[in-house]
Amino acid sequence: MEHSSEKASEAESRFAGEAVSPGRWLVPALVFISIVGALSVPILATLQGELAKTFFGVANQTTRGYVMQLSTVASAANVGSALAMSALAIRFRHKALFMIGLALSITASSGILLAPDFLWMMVFFVIGGIAGPMVAIMAITLLGDFMTQKRKAKTLGYLIATVYVGSLVGNVALYFLSRGGFFADPGTWRFAFLMLDLPFTVVAFVVAFFGISSKLQKPHLAVGKETYVRSYKAILLNKSAAACLVGSLLFSGAIGLLVINFYQGQFEFSLQNTSLLLMVSLALFAAGSFFAGQLANRIGAKKLTMIGALGDGIFIVLLFFAPNLWMSLAFNWAHVWFASTAATALAVLAIDQVPMARGTMMSMRGMFANIGNSMSPAIGGAMLVLFSQASTDFPGLGFQVAGIVLGAMSIAAAAIILFMVKDPTRTLLREEKKAEIR
Repeated sequence: MEHSSEKASEAESRFAGEAVSPGRWLVPALVFISIVGALSVPILATLQGELAKTFFGVANQTTRGYVMQLSTVASAANVGSALAMSALAIRFRHKALFMIGLALSITASSGILLAPDFLWMMVFFVIGGIAGPMVAIMAITLLGDFMTQKRKAKTLGYLIATVYVGSLVGNVALYFLSRGGFFADPGTWRFAFLMLDLPFTVVAFVVAFFGISSKLQKPHLAVGKETYVRSYKAILLNKSAAACLVGSLLFSGAIGLLVINFYQGQFEFSLQNTSLLLMVSLALFAAGSFFAGQLANRIGAKKLTMIGALGDGIFIVLLFFAPNLWMSLAFNWAHVWFASTAATALAVLAIDQVPMARGTMMSMRGMFANIGNSMSPAIGGAMLVLFSQASTDFPGLGFQVAGIVLGAMSIAAAAIILFMVKDPTRTLLREEKKAEIR
């Protein structure tokens, strides 16, 4: 057993010392797949009322709260998937995990398209929730392994920005379909999944198969129990890395469903207005992610994360307490900008906390982040249902309580990042610069 471990360590060392080029197709392939994976994201946010009518016969505050739980179960599945990936990334080839994730995405898209009732809808949302982290974690891990430190932050910024670009494209398509009354009849929302999700996911699978080289992986090694234990200990006993995980849990920029419900319920937003709201928000998310990638090396990933999380928390609270629509929209878009900045900078900050266990670290970060993301719709939906009886005397109370809780979580994340997390990117950039000079 010891001889086997020594051979594995030697093979890992040889691989780490080799100059392995990522090739010209890695980044374009990952960018394309990121766009495709996000095309259908706006469907649940925009068409909550239509889904509620299909499965419950009526769209009101209570049934909308139930539909929001689709996001909750998907996020819960994200957590389990990310936890499993923290171990699978040690043992299995990265491209294989990536391809399995895309195959599960195809299964989920097909199932959602054909789901006969709300229970089956939840089942296929769970499958999609399992697929998401497999694709996202492997994409970031590959970039972390094979990009220079100088290019890493910018490339991550591009990759995260393209996710929002994909959502924006999907939302534009939904906007023009809704303007034509396409979703007026119950059940026609299924065609949105057919047109925006399934065929493009199949194409993404083909692109990944041919566009991502199998050479961009560690050798297939026999690993023992001590390998897993060593990886988890390296992360959990590292104060900075562990604090990064807790910060990822508390920082939750994923309040889109709650915000959409707020504007549709309190200000009677139509489908067209909801789509326009999402278009602006997604454009800001993409721009914020892009600029965060550009600024991370200059300002520092830690400082950028802290500023973003603090601003996000403040404006989440303010948007639900604003005295009028336009002020609320301004606060909402400020929240979007700060949230996108924090999300991108936090990814840059986390990816090099424990370089020798990067796949496990990014999987655990995904798990903690998705626990936080699952809490957002759960808190929002629970508050809407809990305070639905008080809505006549205290309109918007459920939204305000949820806003205070979610805003406080982001502010707490900023404090943890400030006091407990170290920024390894500064040291790595200096070492890389010295190596270039030599």
